[in-house]
Amino acid sequence: MGSAPVKGYLEITVGCIIYGMVGVFLAFIHDMDTLPIIFYKLLIGIFFMLVYLYLKGSLGILRLGGKRRHLLLLGIFKLMTISFYFTCIIHSGLSIAILLLYTAPMYVTILSPIVLGERLTKTGLAGLVLSMAGILLIVDPATLVRSGMGDIHFIGIVAGILSGLSFSCIIMTARYVRDEYSGFSQFFWATVFCVVVLVPFAPDVPIPVLKENFFVLLLFGLVNTSISGVLYFNGLSRVRTQAASILAMLEPVSGIFFDYTILHSAVFAETIVGCVFIIAGALLAVTDHISFGKYLEFET
Repeated sequence: MGSAPVKGYLEITVGCIIYGMVGVFLAFIHDMDTLPIIFYKLLIGIFFMLVYLYLKGSLGILRLGGKRRHLLLLGIFKLMTISFYFTCIIHSGLSIAILLLYTAPMYVTILSPIVLGERLTKTGLAGLVLSMAGILLIVDPATLVRSGMGDIHFIGIVAGILSGLSFSCIIMTARYVRDEYSGFSQFFWATVFCVVVLVPFAPDVPIPVLKENFFVLLLFGLVNTSISGVLYFNGLSRVRTQAASILAMLEPVSGIFFDYTILHSAVFAETIVGCVFIIAGALLAVTDHISFGKYLEFET
């Protein structure tokens, strides 16, 4: 194996592990609502990405081509995904949130025959069953029914499920526009859309609160948006996309690890078993040569 693929695997691995640290950053941000946090995180990330591309002389990759409405749709789905994902982290914890986010391949398995005209394979169906079993273990419907719709955990679970559904829409839209835009270009323009839409929420944060949280927000945008994105998409250019998709499963694993070791959150046996089921289902999905060869190249 040449040095380029090895470097690519390393970049993707580190990028996915960094993506899994999102809950750690959120835990150190205080007195800010979800949407302003997303705004400042992505704004800072865009700034550093532009600096990186300028220094490399690669700003040309951001040139807009066709399918602009679908690129806009990508931004809408990205904003929905991040909003639901962060809401689930705040209300139900990182471990549950990141696993429900990674049920996206299950929804793609269900929707791709309708949206993309792809046939449902036996491998995809097996992955669907495993992922559904994992969700049932983590969510525990009986407990949610007893707690009621007003319960905070219930709100978090619903948001987590919606994050996985909207992430699946990102995956399918990204597949449709990939002949016009690279993964990095999709990631950048979808992020720009989110920032523009969220501008009205920026003044909601008082200046003293922004000053108090600025250093963490700076690190959040630099590390979790810019550095992780650059590493992931650089790595993606060096290795087979299918291999990159499998390595992306490191994100939920690292998320649970950070949730337990740094945030000291309780991790229950049902969550671990559900994790195994969901990741196994996702792995079956991404290794399905028809359905998921290029899907998970777009990170939230």
